[in-house]
Amino acid sequence: MSYLDDKITTEEFINTRGALKTKKLARWSLHLFDLFTKDTLDGKSCEQVVLDMQKEIEKDGKFDRLFILTNKFIQWLQEDHEDIKVKSSNHEVCIRKHGAASIDVVVIHLRSYYEEFGQIDYPDRKWRRMVRLPKKVKIELYPLSKEEITQICDRSKPQRRALYMILKDTGLRISEALWIKKEDFDFNNTPVSLNIGPNVDKTNSTNQTRYITSETREYVELWIRERKDEEYLFIKNAAHHDQAVNNEERIFDLLRKKLGFTKRYEHNNRHKITLHSFRAFTITTLADKYGEEFAHGYVGHSKYLGQYVRNRKKYPEMFLRVENEFMLYKTVEIIDESQRVNELEQNNNRLQHDVTELKQIMQQLSQQKDISTKIQLEIQKVKTK
Repeated sequence: MSYLDDKITTEEFINTRGALKTKKLARWSLHLFDLFTKDTLDGKSCEQVVLDMQKEIEKDGKFDRLFILTNKFIQWLQEDHEDIKVKSSNHEVCIRKHGAASIDVVVIHLRSYYEEFGQIDYPDRKWRRMVRLPKKVKIELYPLSKEEITQICDRSKPQRRALYMILKDTGLRISEALWIKKEDFDFNNTPVSLNIGPNVDKTNSTNQTRYITSETREYVELWIRERKDEEYLFIKNAAHHDQAVNNEERIFDLLRKKLGFTKRYEHNNRHKITLHSFRAFTITTLADKYGEEFAHGYVGHSKYLGQYVRNRKKYPEMFLRVENEFMLYKTVEIIDESQRVNELEQNNNRLQHDVTELKQIMQQLSQQKDISTKIQLEIQKVKTK
């Protein structure tokens, strides 16, 4: 046997996926596939199944069994499995049915696993024809209302209330918000600005700016008062980030149950109200005022990056105009620039009218004085005769 091994292990396959997030998705995808094979194929591991598949294909050159297995797995992913438990943070959850977008991600990693671990060279055209992926259902994310956000914040501790209020103002994802440091805020700006660099938004290589309301500022300042500039606001250090995301999702799930926010989507049975609903609130609120393109540009969608760049200098003023729509407990007086100009013009017109009237009165008084002087002269002449 050659000491130069031509096969890789599952762990080696995962470690070649690139970014940490991609590695996590690959590991989770293969974990699901392993649960499927053990559940439906007499306890066989996914590694064993793929290696057995490779041997069978080498014998007869037929790929149909590979496509059939993949389709069965896709069907399995679209079902709930109450009897299969997996660890999530420090508790166990059941396997719930996956949506089309999630299944796409899982199957992409499975295809690569077939090729690299199993060394199965299947025809790409036949794969596209034989593998039946579910159609994606385009849905509008559920935007929280101000009343719902208020209920959530009222039931939260100061730290988490500050986090939720930042989410609603900025449209950040929870994974992004947990990267925020004290030094990312500029409290000298009006409104207070939050610098979103590559360290916060991993999908963008350019710096962007978001804003928070004067109301949110109070909660943030209260929370970060004792922190150093380089410290994270909501996590201890970078190593705790992923665990913190899971914790926040778990805590929000408990809060959602307490508040009775139980609405679910029909097509995948997932909760409508999630931490992502804060982002939907931001987009909806800005879109109602300035349109879809502006709103999506503000929250950093790459498709609308041009919109963001074009309006960058206008964002502070535009955010101030819509600030009341983001406020939960207070209101601020909004003075529109065009309204200010109109009021000044009206005041100026009134002043000009008053000046004209005053001139007319002064002229009349002057004329009356002239007449009075003439009369006095006439009287004087009569007296001297």
